[in-house]
Amino acid sequence: MSISNELVIRLKEDGSVSVEEYINGVKSYKAITPDSLLDCLNRSLLRGGIASGMLPKGCISFAADDNGNRDVVILHPEDVADISYVGTEYKDFPLPRLVFGFRISSEGRISNCRLGVVGNESNLKPTTPMFIYPFSNVNNNHICLGNNPLPKVQSLHTLGSLPYHILSLDNNNDNFSPSNNKHGLEMRDLLELLKDKQQSYYYEHILMPSEATLGDFIS
Repeated sequence: MSISNELVIRLKEDGSVSVEEYINGVKSYKAITPDSLLDCLNRSLLRGGIASGMLPKGCISFAADDNGNRDVVILHPEDVADISYVGTEYKDFPLPRLVFGFRISSEGRISNCRLGVVGNESNLKPTTPMFIYPFSNVNNNHICLGNNPLPKVQSLHTLGSLPYHILSLDNNNDNFSPSNNKHGLEMRDLLELLKDKQQSYYYEHILMPSEATLGDFIS
C-alpha cells in the first residue's frame, strides 16, 4: 500500500497557526506565527520577469499588469505639427509640451489613449504641473478619435509614431470649450492667434492650470 505525503495548516480562532506534516506515515507538528506563514506564502509565489523590449523615444513611464496590459507615457519631442481644423491646414503649428498615454492589451490593441499638457520645465518630475489642453477632441485627458482606428501595436517602440498620427487628424469642435483658454476664444480664433507664436506663448497667455500633476497623469 502506498503512503501519501500530506501537509495540513490549521488556522485557529485565537490567531495561532499550526502545521501538521505527514511524510511516509510519520507525523510531525509545529506551531508558527501568522507572519511566518505569510512570508512563506509570498516566497512560494511564482513571479515572472517583465521584459518591455525597446521603448519609444521620449518614454517617461512604463508599467505592466499581470494580465499583459501595458501602460506607456511618452513626452512628445516636437514643438510644432501640421494640423487641420474643419479642412483648413495649419503647417508647422506651434504646440505646448504634450504627453501621450497609451494602454496596450496583451494582443497589441490600444484600449486607452490620453493627451495632456505638461509644465514647461527642463527636468520633469512627478510634481510637474499639468495644464488643460486648450483645443478640441480631448476630455479629461481622454482623446476622442471618432471613427479613426489606431493601428495594432506589434512592438512598443512603434508607439513613438502615434502622436504624429493623432495630431494629423482633422480637428472639429467636439469637446472644445472657450473656458479652456485664458482669452475665452473660440477654436478658429484661437488657432489664428497661435499660428505664428512660440511655444512659450502658451504658458504666458493661453493655458489654464489643471489641479493634476504629471504623477497623476502617469498613475
